[in-house]
Amino acid sequence: MATLGRCLSEKTVACVNAGHLGVFTTSDLALLSCRKPDLAFAQTLSKVTKAGYLRKVGRGLYINPLSPPNKIGTLERVARLIRPYDFMYVSLETELSRAGWISQVQFGYLTVMTSGRSGAHRTDFGTIEFTHTKKDPFEIMDCLYFDSEIGYFRARPELALRDLRRVGRNIHMIEEEVLNA
Repeated sequence: MATLGRCLSEKTVACVNAGHLGVFTTSDLALLSCRKPDLAFAQTLSKVTKAGYLRKVGRGLYINPLSPPNKIGTLERVARLIRPYDFMYVSLETELSRAGWISQVQFGYLTVMTSGRSGAHRTDFGTIEFTHTKKDPFEIMDCLYFDSEIGYFRARPELALRDLRRVGRNIHMIEEEVLNA
C-alpha cells in the first residue's frame, strides 16, 4: 500500500506539473496505477488517503496535498468532473455577483445551470449548486460566452437574471438600479 501511495503521489505531482488541474477522479487514479476502478481499488484508495498520500475532496475526487490545484476555475472544473456529460453554464447568483448586479460577493459557492438534475455538492474548495434547466442550449447560445480562463461557459448578466427569476429566489439581492432598468 505504501508503494502504491508513493507511486500515486509521484504520478499526480507529475500530472500537475504537466498542466493537469490537480483534481483526480477515481478512474484517473486507477489509470495512473494500471488498475481497474473497482471496489477493491476504492478500498485501496481509502487506505492511501488515510496514509496521507492523497486527500479526498469530494465524492470520488482526490488531490495530492503536495501539489494542490490552482484556485482559478477549480470549482468550475470540479463541476465538470462531477457532471461530465451535462450541458452546464455558470449563472444565477455567481454570475450576477461577478457582473456587480448583486451586492454580495460569493466566495466558495458556485451556481450552475445544468441539463442534468438539481443538487448541491460540497467539496473542500466550496459548494457547487446545480440547478436544472430545460432550455435548449442552441436557443441561449447568444446569451452565453466561453470564459477561457476557467474553461467554462458563463451566462451574460441578462440571462443570469432571467434564470434567477425563473427559479424564484434571491431577487431581493439584485441592485435596485438593475431591476428598474
